[in-house]
Amino acid sequence: MGIQAKTPRFSWQLSAAGRNRFQTAYRITVADEPGKLLAGRGLHWDSGKIRSDQQVHIEYAGSPLASDSRYYWRVAAWDEADAEGEPGDISFFHTGLYRAEDWNGQWIGAPDVAGSPLFRATFTVDRPCARAVAYFACLGYGELYFNGNKVGDHVLDPNWSDYDHRTIEGLLYPYEDNGSKTVYYVAYDITSELTTGKQCIGAMLGNGFYNQTVRTIEGRMSYGLPRILIQLELIYEDGSKERIVTDESWRCESGPIVFDNVFVGEVYDARCDKRGWSEAAYDDSSWRFAKSMKAPSGRLTAQQSPPDKAMGTIQPVSRTRLREGVYVFDMGQNFSGWVRLRVRSEHGGRYEMRYAEELDPDGALDFTSAGGTEQIQRDVYIAKGDGFECYEPRFAWHGFRYVEVAGFAEEPAEDAVIGVVVHSAVESAGSFECSDETLNRVQSMYRWSQLSNMHGGVPSDCPHRERLGYTGDGHITALAAIYNFGMASFYRKWIQDIADAQNRQTGFVPHTAPFNGGGGGPGWGSAYVIVPWLIYRAYGDLSILRDHYAGMRKWAEYLRGCTDDGCIVVREEPGSWCLGDWCIPGSIELPEQVVNTYFHGYVTKLLGRIAHALGLSADRKEYERRYEEICSAFNEAFLDRGLNQYSIGRQGSDLFAYALGCVPSDAEPFIRQRLLARYAEENDGCIDTGIFGTGLLFDALGGWGVTDTAIALAVRDEYPGYGYMLKQGATTLWERWDGLESHNHPMFGSISAWMYEHVAGMRMCDESVAFGRVIVKPPTTSKLTYAQASIATIRGKYAASWRRDGEQWVLETSVPVNGSMAIELPAMASSVSIAESGQRLAEDSDYQVDGNRIVLGSGDYRTSWRIESA
Repeated sequence: MGIQAKTPRFSWQLSAAGRNRFQTAYRITVADEPGKLLAGRGLHWDSGKIRSDQQVHIEYAGSPLASDSRYYWRVAAWDEADAEGEPGDISFFHTGLYRAEDWNGQWIGAPDVAGSPLFRATFTVDRPCARAVAYFACLGYGELYFNGNKVGDHVLDPNWSDYDHRTIEGLLYPYEDNGSKTVYYVAYDITSELTTGKQCIGAMLGNGFYNQTVRTIEGRMSYGLPRILIQLELIYEDGSKERIVTDESWRCESGPIVFDNVFVGEVYDARCDKRGWSEAAYDDSSWRFAKSMKAPSGRLTAQQSPPDKAMGTIQPVSRTRLREGVYVFDMGQNFSGWVRLRVRSEHGGRYEMRYAEELDPDGALDFTSAGGTEQIQRDVYIAKGDGFECYEPRFAWHGFRYVEVAGFAEEPAEDAVIGVVVHSAVESAGSFECSDETLNRVQSMYRWSQLSNMHGGVPSDCPHRERLGYTGDGHITALAAIYNFGMASFYRKWIQDIADAQNRQTGFVPHTAPFNGGGGGPGWGSAYVIVPWLIYRAYGDLSILRDHYAGMRKWAEYLRGCTDDGCIVVREEPGSWCLGDWCIPGSIELPEQVVNTYFHGYVTKLLGRIAHALGLSADRKEYERRYEEICSAFNEAFLDRGLNQYSIGRQGSDLFAYALGCVPSDAEPFIRQRLLARYAEENDGCIDTGIFGTGLLFDALGGWGVTDTAIALAVRDEYPGYGYMLKQGATTLWERWDGLESHNHPMFGSISAWMYEHVAGMRMCDESVAFGRVIVKPPTTSKLTYAQASIATIRGKYAASWRRDGEQWVLETSVPVNGSMAIELPAMASSVSIAESGQRLAEDSDYQVDGNRIVLGSGDYRTSWRIESA
């Protein structure tokens, strides 16, 4: 519902029996009625039979699509023998409102109403309705209601964005708001809710980030009072149409939410409930008329990113009576969401819920890691005294493990407090498991941390204290997120947030998107190049590179302007917020110029690849030349050949050189040997890197084949390390290795990508996109006896599972139709055998050998080999 693109992109998955099955051609047809598809007449688009193995992001090339219209499509494919398969099921998409003039309603608000206002309007339907679609835009958070029921299952909706120009005061560093603005709307099909007779459409409105006035440490950045825009499009069975829109004839009144703030929480006074307020028969004669409000400058666009939803519940593992009427509930897991309160109370009974990640030694809440005592997360429910009452917040979420509830007159029932897990409704795409339980728990910590920090189409740093879309945190965990979750539409939305935040004149990209303050450096703004490249690699969506190429080029030019020689980044404009490799254990000694110049070189290298993908050969050559210049300058500025080290020789300084690809071949063996000795288990090696260097460290160790060294670093239960977090009781990742700040921060979650790529041994192939081929390279390790991973890609599911029993190794793999897998076995492997369904396969006829790679097509395989102990 609500496709904003005028040239939608189509993708599909294939199924077929047998192995080595692949597509050689496809045909897509699109029509405005299913019957036309079946008859093959009156089509909006018929691609014809296209000779291609492509199955992802095929762009629509038919007659122009109309706003607010439904289209049906299906695809047929031909196999390796040029035999046409069964067509796919008929699917539909519904276009949104393409043009500003398609919107006829007024933005309305309730400036004279305290708290969270309610809005309603009635109309009459006197004949059968064929289709009813509601378009709901909101500055802030909102819920749509129709005939007494909430529409849909979204929460904290619509997605957060930089809605409009605003007056910003008290920023920690200079910022010029010279970007673009976007406002998201949601489309709902409410045809099934419509009956003949009198109808009621209503909305409840919350502040969200639009009118956030409580946390101001980053600056005062409220846009003003929230407002809504609603347009209901009705098509009757007789072909006539009707449009219901917001205007000053709508009624408004205060509701039961008397206070709401996204950082703090809400106060809900059930005594102020307007029972039946969104039903047609409700008497609203005493309600005020809504007022027309100024429209935002942001472009209205359909929300495509997965909405926030209540994704599950958690039962408390324990509860403790703190004092009279006050209990602390331990959920056993740090997460984002809220609690569902179920109580039986007298009229006016007050229940206060306070949230925290930790407890102090006396069993009371410790607010330190979640914002401190000046920013306590809390919800208040005031009962109406009408039997059992249930309450959940609407316009705020919390990050917590423990919740303190005050107000119980007696021992709370078992179901009095239930945890509700809330985050963006991304699908789980990947899984990882191995024989080391500590690594499994680290993987679990990452997944909980990542999900806790996905709200409103924004990957945040933490779900409580800051809640901001820090671009550095977001891009460093993007690959891990792609392996674990379906991230295509989520990241597409966030990339647009970054584009909106970019200064259109200077090219500067701020450290948070949507912009809301916060520090960082060039490693943060570089997300504008890194994340689109990863999305293209994982999902094959070339349009994301095409749409943002100009902005990415501006960022690269901005970085060149931060140098004195065109290469070494020595400053950031405006201001000077270069944090370098943030959150290194202890004090940061690594010069920020090393980190900043690494990102300058890396972004330049990626832009050369992006230009190549877009067919821009002149740009590609120019970026390749610049990359070589930066590498030479990096070596000249930071390489100490006498000590065989870069810069200070610790805190990841050498790792940035390796990741950039600039280490001279004659110096490489000596630098690598020194690094391996530094991190060796027998030398009590430990992690000495921060937000960016940690991922580079594990990736380098994996690439060098020293998996046991990396595992020892990962499971180490002394400071600093992931095992240390677990030893302290963590269930999510920390912001700092010492645990002094947030305890739900995914920025060290890059280790999850290492688990997929270097422990399970499965990764994207550099020579393909959209998982057209994966590489499986089981590690040589003495610390593990098995590891397995699976990834549900846009093409289908890949899986790899290896086990060793003494000198015997077995690898079981699964490859989807139209996919490919290249297995890389250790050089010392012998007695190699490949089988499918118990039948041993033969080289050339059943699989191919490409150098040291065994290349397999679709199917399920079992590969075995031996590695002699000597």
